[in-house]
Amino acid sequence: MVTQLLGVVQLVLCGVVAGVFVSVALSAVPAFSALPPDRYVEVHRLLGRGYHPAMPVIVNVATGLDLVLALLSTSAARSALFVTGLVLLIGTQCVSHLRNVPINRTLAALDVTRLPDNWEDPRTRWRGWHYLRTALALCAVTVNAVALVAPV
Repeated sequence: MVTQLLGVVQLVLCGVVAGVFVSVALSAVPAFSALPPDRYVEVHRLLGRGYHPAMPVIVNVATGLDLVLALLSTSAARSALFVTGLVLLIGTQCVSHLRNVPINRTLAALDVTRLPDNWEDPRTRWRGWHYLRTALALCAVTVNAVALVAPV
């Protein structure tokens, strides 16, 4: 019973991660592209404030629950699915922390009233990394759902 409850919590958290990333991909990314550079920097910073620290905490808890569920599983196949979900969420975290977050920090340090002459617009890079972490999160929620409902 505890394992089932943990599985439901994990799936909800993993679904939140994937859902937030899909929402950003469908809504914020196109909006970012339509803005002039100074407005983009300002809007990106404003939107980012709402995600920190909530999103890292949610991803970390979901990742930890995948590890717990893999260890508690009495089925090798189910355990392998939870380990796969774990790896996918670690990949999601790595992309976020190693690629998107450094771009976010650079944007946070800019003076929007005076962007440097040599400023390199990061929107294309940020979008690509965001799409990758979104795909990883969607795969993670799918694998975790299969782990919970498959007769393995």
